[in-house]
Amino acid sequence: MTRPSFRVFVTKHHGGLTSVVLLRRFRVLFDAPMPAAMAVDQETALARLAPQAALLTEDADAAARYLWTETLELRRIEVDIHPGRPDPRGYVIAAATVPIRLGYAAAKLDGSPLHRVLVPRFDWSFVAEDLAAVPDTVRALVFSSLVGDAAASLYDLRRELDEQIIEWSPIEAPIRTGGKATDATDPAPTLEAVGEDWVALSAARRLKAVVGVEPLFEQLAPSFADGKLPSLLLVGPRGAGKSTLVRRIARWLLEASRKGGRRRRLWATSADRIVAGMVYLGMWQQRCLMIVKELEGGSDVLYVDRLTDAMNPMSGGASITDLLAPAIVAGELTMFAECDEAELVRARQRNPALIDAMRIVRVPEATPAQVIAMLEPYGQRLDPAVMLSQDAARRLVELLAAFRRDTAFPGKALAFVDYCSLHKHATLSLGELTATFGAWSGLPVELLAPERALDTATIAKRLQTAVIGQDHACSVAGRVIARLKAGLDDPQRPVGALLFAGPTGVGKTELAKQLARYLFGDADRLVRIDMSEVTTGAAIARLITPSPAGTSLADRIRRQPLSVVLFDEIEKAHDAAFDLLLGVLGEGRLTDAFGRLVDFRMALIVMTTNLGAADPRPAGFSSDPDSAPDPSGAIRNFFRPELLGRLDAIVPFRPLPPAALERIVDLELDKLRQRPGFLARSLRLELTPAARSRLAVLGHDPKLGARPLRRTIEDLVVAPLAERMAREPTWRDATIRIGATGEGGDILV
Repeated sequence: MTRPSFRVFVTKHHGGLTSVVLLRRFRVLFDAPMPAAMAVDQETALARLAPQAALLTEDADAAARYLWTETLELRRIEVDIHPGRPDPRGYVIAAATVPIRLGYAAAKLDGSPLHRVLVPRFDWSFVAEDLAAVPDTVRALVFSSLVGDAAASLYDLRRELDEQIIEWSPIEAPIRTGGKATDATDPAPTLEAVGEDWVALSAARRLKAVVGVEPLFEQLAPSFADGKLPSLLLVGPRGAGKSTLVRRIARWLLEASRKGGRRRRLWATSADRIVAGMVYLGMWQQRCLMIVKELEGGSDVLYVDRLTDAMNPMSGGASITDLLAPAIVAGELTMFAECDEAELVRARQRNPALIDAMRIVRVPEATPAQVIAMLEPYGQRLDPAVMLSQDAARRLVELLAAFRRDTAFPGKALAFVDYCSLHKHATLSLGELTATFGAWSGLPVELLAPERALDTATIAKRLQTAVIGQDHACSVAGRVIARLKAGLDDPQRPVGALLFAGPTGVGKTELAKQLARYLFGDADRLVRIDMSEVTTGAAIARLITPSPAGTSLADRIRRQPLSVVLFDEIEKAHDAAFDLLLGVLGEGRLTDAFGRLVDFRMALIVMTTNLGAADPRPAGFSSDPDSAPDPSGAIRNFFRPELLGRLDAIVPFRPLPPAALERIVDLELDKLRQRPGFLARSLRLELTPAARSRLAVLGHDPKLGARPLRRTIEDLVVAPLAERMAREPTWRDATIRIGATGEGGDILV
């Protein structure tokens, strides 16, 4: 007989997290949710699940429902669900469907022809005679359960990347018996699953180094002398040291226990970790109540990181803080949390009783002198250690103040020192500091080093090598970057705000890409938003709502604030989208759907429009570009004055002359020469003037400008070459000559 063991439902989510849930045979009335945990990888998640599994083995009834000898096979089905939407005439079931892909498990019962079937996502369990009937049964159950649900909740069921069921036998320490040690702590399986004990991590020297918060901690220390710590709300900008102060308190708790006091724990968690894996109705609420039960009346502390995340309404309209607040207000639970000043205002409006029950501790941004004093002691605690010269330390503070406005001191300086340690930069002189900062931020060294000359003409020349025929536009963009280099840009607004106006296919998007390459060395630092798709309130909400995949505008700028943001075809957006842009362009800030600020002050904002480009001549192609119409009148008639007033420039793009199209042909062929197939075979590519002219003509479209050129080259040049390479595997080290023959100028490869 197979030895009994657990079965774990493992789900890999978008965003890189993995959740694990212990599967049980069936549930009973008033049953608690199945034990679950989440972490960045499966091994860590299982380690967090192990304490909960150990408690189950102590209960014979629970063990009988959670330990398996059968083999569970995971199968999958698809169900088309009709979502619902509110309507004044009643809740409407939509005609359209949302496809849901679900996994279910089946196991043949020992000594029986029957099969036990589990649907883990819904905590359903039943016994079936024939597995062939199970898909239709599950489909009917899921359909009846979900039909009419909001579309957003249905899409929540589509997010998982991978699911599997594993057999698991955790190795646990023997269960303690006899008297309780004086420093023993009460079991806390729920907190073990959702958090980490920073006191234990401090004892193991696994907690990040603490610098710069000692004066603030000394002010708080007298309130820690009593047996129970007060609830604290740490208020300050991102990077000011709020989390560092909590780590310092964790170290104090460790020191107090070593002096003979009772061992206390500081459980660090977040709203995401508390609700991780809680996919069934009532599960996350039950978990919050278990957290309260494990902390109530004790001396342990709960640290939930960002307060606003914990205050966001969940399913049913309640929030995590709604369930924790009664115990906090009553003084039965101690909680630490963080927010900034703007978030504090909103938090007080939402739950004033909770805010009043917490002691507000303001954590100010460190001064440049304080930051420089921190760098040496912090760098010496790292492995490998990092040492900056005095000149390098001053340059670092200057660069961070100029180019990383999204984060406060000292956090951004210490993050840079962490980067240096990770990449083995042990000692940094002034020159090495600038080069390393460039690698860390992506910014070019000539922009960072004050001793390096960089003027508008130099920048424009670099841009013109890839953006053909738009020298004026490149010069305007160059002025914006030169202003940043000189430190004359407004620190409370984006780096620049440019509106590119002109017909399709003349290089507007390409210039935005080249700006991202020049500033950050990578075209992926371009965040492109197609505003022709932002035509409804729901589409605007998606821009500012954090998503599990991290793909919304708010997510991407919060993750990488040094970016070029392209709002393409801005004139096609919903009117409400312009309200959003006013805040971005005017103050460099955006408030996301959770009330958190997103900092755009280090982003270069580019918008494109086709307004004013209408012309009887072919769009995007002209022999006389200077005669192109001026789009400024149409633009001023369409856009609000307050939006136009926030722009640095309206940049006209002219139709491309034939000579420019031929230069673009050369650029595209240069890219073709760098493809792996050409390099591996040592093939060379030459082009006759006639072929260049013919490709320029064939690659132009009256409505699309030069956009079809790449497809033309793929069809007329790449396809024949690929066919020959497939026929002749040994063909290599040759010169390929592309010409044009015949009256029609057909391309000959």
